[in-house]
Amino acid sequence: MSSSLVPTGGLLPSTLDRQVSRALARIDGAALVASHQDQVRLDRVATTTERGMVRAAQLGALESVLTQGAPQSAGYIHAVACAGAIGIAAVVYEAGRGS
Repeated sequence: MSSSLVPTGGLLPSTLDRQVSRALARIDGAALVASHQDQVRLDRVATTTERGMVRAAQLGALESVLTQGAPQSAGYIHAVACAGAIGIAAVVYEAGRGS
């Protein structure tokens, strides 16, 4: 009887089948971990961005109130508010760059 006529693939998986299954499971596991890490990073960046936007809005409101109370100091108040807003933007930018 020719070996090409002998049926292959019995009820039990072959060694190659088991190796492929284990390799695929490892790949799936690694993809799941990477996906989770991406989600954590996105959440961190989104939270930092939201907080930065709120703080920048608070700075703008405070600048407005202080300028109305001391119009002669408007230039100084604006300069400090801009510096604060730039600092907030830097924190948000670094959160996006971080790993």
